[in-house]
Amino acid sequence: MRGRTNRRDRLREGAPARRPLLVIAGLFAVGTLVTWLAVTHLAYATGAAGTSGHLGVQACSWSQAGGHRYPHCHGIFRSDDGTVVDPDATIDSDLPVGSTVALRRTVGDSYEQVGVDATFGWLALSLSGLVVLVLGAMAVRARAAAQGSSRALSVLLGVLVAAMLTSAFIGGVAGVAGSF
Repeated sequence: MRGRTNRRDRLREGAPARRPLLVIAGLFAVGTLVTWLAVTHLAYATGAAGTSGHLGVQACSWSQAGGHRYPHCHGIFRSDDGTVVDPDATIDSDLPVGSTVALRRTVGDSYEQVGVDATFGWLALSLSGLVVLVLGAMAVRARAAAQGSSRALSVLLGVLVAAMLTSAFIGGVAGVAGSF
């Protein structure tokens, strides 16, 4: 019975070959999802999408889930062109009651903040998704033992990481400066 192998041994032999493929597929899936999500929000934060307007903050409340507290501010949203008035507008941000803030109304009738802090924050997240995609491409090249332009991918990775960190820093500073 030495020539026969059981199912567990056959699965063990195939597992190392499949594991890198699952990691590579995971990198591409996560990179694509993060990039898509962040670019969608980036379009609203920059004003490229949605309906521009202002929210007059009338009240704020907090909810609790999983040991964390989340803010919800409510008020009346009025579009800049006067075509949209939403008396029950809500945004999940901590805003001063009585203030008026610039927002973009999304296709799904939710609201996004606009400004430098939101723009650079979503840009940083978009770039992080691209970093994950480049790591996936590097993993494919390494798996195929490809020669050649791996230096180009390494340079691209470095540039994306530097841009991501710079964007996160600018967004963070703008967010802190705007909170005073």
